Amino acid sequence: MSSIDANAPTGFSTGSSIDATTSIHRGSHDVAKLLADLAAVAPQAHPVQNQSVESKHENQLAVVRLGMATSLYSSLRAKHPPTASHSLRVALVCAAWCDRLNFGQEERDRLEVAAFLHDIGKIGIPDQILRKPGKLTLEEQLTVSLSPQLGCEILRGCCNDEELLEVILHAPSWFSGRRDQLKSGDAIPKGSRMLAVADAFDAMTTDHVYRPAMSREAAMSQLLNNSGTQFDPELVQDFCAMMQHEPELAHRHVLSRWLEFPAGQSADSRWAIQPNAGIDNESTLGKDQWRFHESLLGNMNDGVIYVDRNGTIQGWNYSLEKLTGIAPGAVLTSSWSPGLLGLSDDEGDVADAQCPVRRCLANASHVSGRYSIRRHDGITIPIRVHVAPVAAGQPGLCGVIFIAQDASQQRNLEERVEELHQQATQDPLTRVANRAAFDIRVEELVKRRVDSGSSFSLIICDIDHFKRVNDVHGHLAGDDALVSFATILSANSREGDLVSRYGGEEFVILSPDCDIATATRRAEIMRFAVESTPLPAIGNHPITASFGVTEVQAGDSPDSVLARADRALLQAKDKGRNRVIQLGIGGGDDTDLATTKRRRGLWSWFDSSADPTNMTVEIITPVPVNFAIEKLRGFIADHKAEIVSVSEGNLQIRQNVYFGPSGRRSVDSQISFSVRLMLTEKAFATGPDNRRVNQVQTLVKVEMMPTRSRDRRRQEVTSCAQQIIMSLKSYLMGRIETELV
Repeated sequence: MSSIDANAPTGFSTGSSIDATTSIHRGSHDVAKLLADLAAVAPQAHPVQNQSVESKHENQLAVVRLGMATSLYSSLRAKHPPTASHSLRVALVCAAWCDRLNFGQEERDRLEVAAFLHDIGKIGIPDQILRKPGKLTLEEQLTVSLSPQLGCEILRGCCNDEELLEVILHAPSWFSGRRDQLKSGDAIPKGSRMLAVADAFDAMTTDHVYRPAMSREAAMSQLLNNSGTQFDPELVQDFCAMMQHEPELAHRHVLSRWLEFPAGQSADSRWAIQPNAGIDNESTLGKDQWRFHESLLGNMNDGVIYVDRNGTIQGWNYSLEKLTGIAPGAVLTSSWSPGLLGLSDDEGDVADAQCPVRRCLANASHVSGRYSIRRHDGITIPIRVHVAPVAAGQPGLCGVIFIAQDASQQRNLEERVEELHQQATQDPLTRVANRAAFDIRVEELVKRRVDSGSSFSLIICDIDHFKRVNDVHGHLAGDDALVSFATILSANSREGDLVSRYGGEEFVILSPDCDIATATRRAEIMRFAVESTPLPAIGNHPITASFGVTEVQAGDSPDSVLARADRALLQAKDKGRNRVIQLGIGGGDDTDLATTKRRRGLWSWFDSSADPTNMTVEIITPVPVNFAIEKLRGFIADHKAEIVSVSEGNLQIRQNVYFGPSGRRSVDSQISFSVRLMLTEKAFATGPDNRRVNQVQTLVKVEMMPTRSRDRRRQEVTSCAQQIIMSLKSYLMGRIETELV
């Protein structure tokens, strides 16, 4: 959904939000495992998704958890599937959080059900608002803000638990209080305060048409920045601690507890709908034919949109996602509008009357032409458009297919260059790129990040227990496993991604113009495909793989971005293997290195009048000191810094920073810095009337100087010092407070 709810951090929606296709694309797996994987990462599935599979498993959880109220949840899913999926994920998060806080059964059950049904009031929101493919007007936002009251009115007819209704009613309330609120601070039910945090976090880590999903660390930073005003600061800190150490929110024991809930305990269980109810697209269309259509759309080079007869977007393939920068989850089930793509012709923006999709729906005739679209980053791309009607079995249309072909010369040039270098850069066994090709490409992407601010994500993965495959089945079987693994990674990558064998059973995927949330969903799809593919060479048993994901961020070098992804991979293995872990705050910081270079003032202390041998800056991070120390450990590990000394509140490190065209391959292109970090934790008043003093921030004072006297080259020293500061700022999720000379 595209709305901005009143209880979200500015610019973020809390009542919406994942496309229906992202929830489940599994086989006949155990439901507990299936939904644990779903809630942990919310993977992006195929563009035109068989939603009956999702409905079955969502219904199974709803039936055992809600009983008669399952019909309400099913009504919400029929009204707007993304909101229903969002509600399920929020309920799983709240359930895990309740277990962490050792809630009693009654209090825990109340919050779980409230989270499941907290958006039920959106049944009463008009479709033109709920499915609007863009930001809402102020009037529309006010309409959406009524959904908690509407939800309570709907539930009041079948629920006599006033405390549960109170949790839902007060979930949008700000902790610091607002004029229209009846309660503030601790007077707000604790369940409401927890629901507000989980709701906002899920909204921020989900794709929307007007912005991509944030990384988990960026979302945590937003929660911390809004704690004490919008959110309860103590609960935010506890939630972030859970996210820091337990990134897989929906633990398997939570789902097991739900699925083992005694069905006969409640008299209303007889009214529950069956988990297998609903339309089964596989039986309607035919299983093999459906998979053929999925594979065809998913592997087309051209962008494809399917718009049904009512003007609702029902399909959006990955070529179009790459072309537009808009993920399927942000637009599916939204109403079609030419403004969604910034569609324009020679005369300017295309109005609804001239829109090729509208014309095809109205006249049932083919429409072709040359247009251009605007990406979310403002870049205009010329395209060739062909819109074709899809006939129904009876008079009338099912909808239309919109096909967009990139007409820019840049794409054709990239394809030719890639073809020319293919043979020289391939791994001979797996036929994916080799390590040399990866090294060249990652340096290009890091340089492009510095020059233009463009982003990329990196996925690193390897086969679990690969040595056991070689020892038990032989090295030929091991080779077959590597080839199969590489094939799966390539089949589930986007056009333009680089899949390469880094060494042994370890592979890396570089995804240009891809944020960390999208890369995490792609990795989850790959992980599931690997565990679902039997290999004849090892007795038709599947292998499993672990994945680490990160996105380039300010101050990164090729080494540091790879090291951070590798650290995420090690965490995935430590947590039991066969899982995806993401690390890093991601890109998108408006004070990143590329932007900062174009500003004056922020780097005034690097002016020619400043002394380049002694530089000081202060960074404020909205986390307690122990959390900041954890982040600094990651910085030291990823940048291969050397710890010189440690004392209470002080840390001295030595770090080598590379510069120049020869980059990280030349010792002559590096400067060694001595960096002193002084950490001070500060508490400040929060809550209504600033009566509570329980929120803390950490001030990190950074002092730097080159360790060798010959390293006094002003330009190189300035560039390397900027890299250190911006990287520290990213790792600490902070802001530069002052610049001192």
